[in-house]
Amino acid sequence: RRLCPPLAGTNRNTSCAGTLLPCLAYPLPIPLLSILAVTMKLSAAFVLLGAASQAAAFAPQPLASSPVRVSTELEMAHGAKRAAARRVLKQVGKVAGAAASVTLATAGVPSSAVAWRQASKAAEVVETVDKSKKIVGLAFGAGTAAGIAAGIAAASVLEGIKGTPIKEMVDSIEKSFPGAQKNKALVKNIKSALSKYDYGKDSLVATSLCADEVNRVLEKDLGSAFDYNFHMGGLAGFPFGGITSFGAMASHIPDGGSCLVVFGPHVGVDSTGKVGTVERRGRENGGACCGSAVAASGYVSQVHTGAATKYGPPEIPDDAQQNFVGTALLPYAAHLEKAEDKMAELPYALYDAQKKLMDTIVKAGCGSVAGEGKVTVLGGIQVNTPSGKSDYFLPLSFEVYDNKGTMIEDLGEAIEAGKKPTFA
Repeated sequence: RRLCPPLAGTNRNTSCAGTLLPCLAYPLPIPLLSILAVTMKLSAAFVLLGAASQAAAFAPQPLASSPVRVSTELEMAHGAKRAAARRVLKQVGKVAGAAASVTLATAGVPSSAVAWRQASKAAEVVETVDKSKKIVGLAFGAGTAAGIAAGIAAASVLEGIKGTPIKEMVDSIEKSFPGAQKNKALVKNIKSALSKYDYGKDSLVATSLCADEVNRVLEKDLGSAFDYNFHMGGLAGFPFGGITSFGAMASHIPDGGSCLVVFGPHVGVDSTGKVGTVERRGRENGGACCGSAVAASGYVSQVHTGAATKYGPPEIPDDAQQNFVGTALLPYAAHLEKAEDKMAELPYALYDAQKKLMDTIVKAGCGSVAGEGKVTVLGGIQVNTPSGKSDYFLPLSFEVYDNKGTMIEDLGEAIEAGKKPTFA
């Protein structure tokens, strides 16, 4: 019988943890080793099952000292993200086991102990209400490099799905939409800029964003600061609710409060950096984003080249909104035809058209805001990214008006707004 080097000269019945548990460095009887390996594998299986079903974690009791705790925050939505988390937990086990196997093998530890090492990780998934989940990886080591290596490997894998930006995607966003901010950074900047005007939970957000489900993420993020929002928008983000919807929204503002209007078109950027498409939740392949905008650009291109004729006002409302989107985009046809990347230039043209319409609506409806209430209008381009990654928003205008339609302050600089597009 030999002693573990750190315990040379000590009582051989004392383990690394100072308990009476036997150290795994000792050769154990074969039946006991087999039972131990099977037991720990079953424990690991229960841990993964518990994490996948979002139950409380099942953490095996450590058989040695020095637990290495790696805590990683993981923002998770439903559906595809849950599946991704389950896959990652399995991957953590494989990586941790591989790292432990290599290190322990070179240290001359009996192979049966490797099974314990592979099963010695545990994961705890803690779910908070409608917000985030924390995955905590535990790698229990006996003071050896194996435990540390397993913990580091687990942390690296988990961190990889924490919404870490994809380089090609980020580079494309920076190139096509310089100044775009992640949603959470945008909300933080909005709150900071509007603090002087007492915006908060007694305010009301009115959004004019496309009907596409990918745009609900921004509304949810805005709601974290300003509560529920009023919907004014339709296809491509145009404020189809018009003056009537603005007046209705104004009458819903809490007493003594103000409103924040957020509008703009949206565009997808996929994991390869391609603009105009995005991988949606639960779909392997990307699709047009914004579909309405892409269809409208095809229409105006055909009109511009003479391949199609202009369609008149709709007689029935079966596709009235798309009719209007195409008509509103016609003045930008020549500009889009000359663009280096039409899909990247398209949202700028849509923003310009929407800004003109929103200015008209605000001027006509601001009188419905009671008391000393303000009307702040944020316009820009929403950038949708693959599931699991943060969306972005490029602010292009940020203006505060009183209820007489007079601009009180241009807060574009305060929110680091991007350069406004110019069209001939």
